[in-house]
Amino acid sequence: MPSSRPARRLVRLALTTSLCASLGVATAVAATADPEPVYPSQQQVDAAKRAATSTAGKVAALDARYAAASARLIDVQTRAAAAAEAWNGARLELQRRQREADAARARAGSAQKQADSAGLAVRRYAAAVYQQGGSLGDLEAFLSAQGPQELLDRAAALEAVGAARNRTLQRASATAVVADTTRRQAAQAEAQQLAAAQRAEEARSVAQAQADAAVATAAQIKHDQEAMATELAGLRNTSVALERRRQDGLQAAAEARAAAAAAAEQARLAEARARAARDAAAKKAAQEAAQRAREEAARQAAAARAAEAAARKAAADKAARDRATAAQHQAPKPAPAPAPEPAPRPAPRPPAQSGGVSAVLAYARAQIGKPYQWGAEGPDSFDCSGLTMMAWRQAGVYLSHYTGAQWGETSRVAISDLRPGDLVFYGSNGETSHHMGLYIGGGRMIEAPYTGANVREASIYRSDLLPYGGRVG
Repeated sequence: MPSSRPARRLVRLALTTSLCASLGVATAVAATADPEPVYPSQQQVDAAKRAATSTAGKVAALDARYAAASARLIDVQTRAAAAAEAWNGARLELQRRQREADAARARAGSAQKQADSAGLAVRRYAAAVYQQGGSLGDLEAFLSAQGPQELLDRAAALEAVGAARNRTLQRASATAVVADTTRRQAAQAEAQQLAAAQRAEEARSVAQAQADAAVATAAQIKHDQEAMATELAGLRNTSVALERRRQDGLQAAAEARAAAAAAAEQARLAEARARAARDAAAKKAAQEAAQRAREEAARQAAAARAAEAAARKAAADKAARDRATAAQHQAPKPAPAPAPEPAPRPAPRPPAQSGGVSAVLAYARAQIGKPYQWGAEGPDSFDCSGLTMMAWRQAGVYLSHYTGAQWGETSRVAISDLRPGDLVFYGSNGETSHHMGLYIGGGRMIEAPYTGANVREASIYRSDLLPYGGRVG
């Protein structure tokens, strides 16, 4: 037992030494892990704030430039579309002038043939008179250097001649006048055709220049926007693709706000029209009620006058009635006249056929994805009025290839009352509208938008949407 005590004392000493060493190491580690905190200087804080403010400002400025570039692109595309539709209008006018000139030339040719025939008859008559040894007299005017025109100048002074010669002269005079008039009309129509051709060529040149400018501007804007997206990605520590999606989202949101504002404006206009219609109906009802009251008062006054006249007549005829015989009093009363038969009600109008509109909409949907090309009417590309024209042709309706003409060829319908197949127009007024689309319902349309884009489905609500659309038929 005594020998075990020193051993226990050695164990306790070893444990104590180990514990002290462990505590020393832990204290050293703790002293190393918890140094005194280091705070940034005021200068560093101010610099960080300036950097954050500068970055935010650059981002905001780039966002604004990006949006302005998008707005500029839309403006360029709109002006190009307007120039294209102006060319469509000039081309349509040229076609009309060509038809008028052709008709005028045909009339002039026919009138000249009649004049030549009448002149030949005069010459034959003159030859017959000459062969018989007679005087040519008034016929000399037709054989002179001046020809029938001299006769026209001297016609008032000619004396009456034989019936046959008089008829010949009158016919020659009339046909000469008609031929001269139709020649002038044909010349005027040809001059108008030439002027229309010049205007059409000028409009075509402008449209081509605007389309080229739109393509070039679009390329430059896309390049600038790509550079801005790259800079934004660096400032915001994101990717270029993410910044492009962000900008597309911002633009889509702006377009949605504009569409909502346009829809609200159309709703306001619809409410104003409804209120005006209610006021007009109430005013008409009041006028009709007042008219009925006046008519009723007039009937009552007439009845009172009739009753008064009847009373006077009854008093005057009282003695005669007293002497009337009983048979006269018991004479059968005449049978009342039969009531007139009511007029037959008009037959109800047949319901509108929907097959035509279905064909129109199906055709338009089938063109989605095809490129816009100004002046085109299919089958591989379209402009806005070319698309609507060809869509309605599927239902046997022939519209003109021009927004202004299609406005005139359709009847007005409020935007709030649109039906699928109606046309919607954009611009300051319908006659000079620069864009149009085919309404498909739900505030949506199919359109051929602008150079560089494809036929697509889109919202009808934009800031320049006209408050009235067009309905075919």
